[in-house]
Amino acid sequence: MALTLPFRGISYDPQKIGDLRQVVAPPYDVISPEAQEAFYQRHPHNVIRLILNKETPADNPQDNRYTRSAAHYRAWLKEGVLVRAQTPYFYFLKEEFDLPPGHLGGGVSAPPRKIRQGFIGLIRLEEFGAGVVLPHEKTQAKPKADRLALMEACCANFSQIFSLYSDEEGAMKPIYQKVFSSPEGPSCDIRDEDGVRHLLWKVSGSQIISRVTEIMRPKKVFIADGHHRYETALAYRERQRSRFPRETGRETHHFTMMYLAAVEDKGLLILPTHRVVNDLKDFNTASFLGQLSANFSIASFPFEPKNEEVVRERFLRELASRSDKGRALGMVLRERDQYDLLTLKSDRALDEAAPMLAPTLKALDVNLLHILIFQKLLKIGPAELAAGKNVVYFKDPKEAALAVRSSQVQMAFFLNPTKVYQVRDVALAGETMPSKSTFFYPKLLSGLVINPLEPDEGIAVG
Repeated sequence: MALTLPFRGISYDPQKIGDLRQVVAPPYDVISPEAQEAFYQRHPHNVIRLILNKETPADNPQDNRYTRSAAHYRAWLKEGVLVRAQTPYFYFLKEEFDLPPGHLGGGVSAPPRKIRQGFIGLIRLEEFGAGVVLPHEKTQAKPKADRLALMEACCANFSQIFSLYSDEEGAMKPIYQKVFSSPEGPSCDIRDEDGVRHLLWKVSGSQIISRVTEIMRPKKVFIADGHHRYETALAYRERQRSRFPRETGRETHHFTMMYLAAVEDKGLLILPTHRVVNDLKDFNTASFLGQLSANFSIASFPFEPKNEEVVRERFLRELASRSDKGRALGMVLRERDQYDLLTLKSDRALDEAAPMLAPTLKALDVNLLHILIFQKLLKIGPAELAAGKNVVYFKDPKEAALAVRSSQVQMAFFLNPTKVYQVRDVALAGETMPSKSTFFYPKLLSGLVINPLEPDEGIAVG
């Protein structure tokens, strides 16, 4: 049972801040050091100081990035920069956006602007084994330890976990329509630097709240983005249980903040993450191509320096067109002035190479690349990938291609995006995808709403 509830969120006071765009930021795990510095410079109250405070050489147990985040958080609450709602809300979020630059085929003809709809609330924490909240990725210990230290210092969720639910019957559609067409309009309207418009409505009406809770109750919830944060919330709950053993189940540590969108939402967009390969010893191009042709048909897109960009766009459009027609990958090698479209000849090759692999995982293009090319031909196995050897990841196919063209790396492989239903199916099968299989776009903004985890409070379950 997915227990989804409204909460008394903490938000920036527009009267104190002015332009709210100046204080929000993407999730911590997609922020580079350069972007971190830029957000620091943007505004003294930017949420970066909470979600990703700077480290210093002088950090110690008493003064470190986590204690500084907590000090900022407490000070901003005291100063009224951050204000807590008096009433529990569901926070409905509509995001309007265009396909980002570099999206496969997106640079040729402008597609219609997309709209993603969802809502932010609390969800009762459930172990994965309970079959209510389901992951599709494995996590690593270091990011979880980092997020747990932040939660312990601040007692708050600063960012939402991005999750999906199935709504084939469209039960949530009339609620979204009612909320997003309300005459009072959104409480927050931000256009970020990528051109994404984020509109937030606070909803406290008892009819909508009870209906949303009722609709979500029988649902399974599929984590799309934020696996580390969810597992951190589970770890935080266990620590709080040991500190407060006489509990009722309504304590704040039994819940975490989550954004939920329907699997069927036409605004859901997953971008691919392309792979660039380097530092292969004794690599022989002719031998590799001969081995590759045993399982793949190879269609070439030759280019000259003067028309490389035009050819690349045509090649990427063709790759994108194969997404629903068959199993295809893209490739460019440093020694060859051409892009290659690799089409799998038969599913039997993957069945033979990985006979124990679940069908939901065999259906992923990323496993086609990892198993039949990386593992079988290039000897880059799971251990090498986990250790960060040989493979670097790029969101923008142009950047991956230019890395090869400039002779910085040996080859690049281009992927079509994982499909939203594949995330659901892998999670339902109890399996996990390889790392960097999904990149949901746009990322949710941190700073729209914060969930306090006050240890002496209880959640009104109803």
